[in-house]
Amino acid sequence: MCNVHEGVGEGVGTWFEDNTRQVVGNGRDTLFWHDIWVGEIPLRLKFPRLFNLAVNKQCTVEEMRRLEWAEGGRA
Repeated sequence: MCNVHEGVGEGVGTWFEDNTRQVVGNGRDTLFWHDIWVGEIPLRLKFPRLFNLAVNKQCTVEEMRRLEWAEGGRA
């Protein structure tokens, strides 16, 4: 980790992404469909049909929570 700025590990795939995790916190800085915040792949890849149907493909986790993604919610 200390040597990332010096290029150590450069060119070996997705080392950084594979070895770090994102903390969602309040969800304002985490994109619902594009960031890996639950599971191992972005939700847009895990659920491509739902992603294609989504009106707002750039919404955050916080926005989806606020819209109530549970059954009967607006999300």
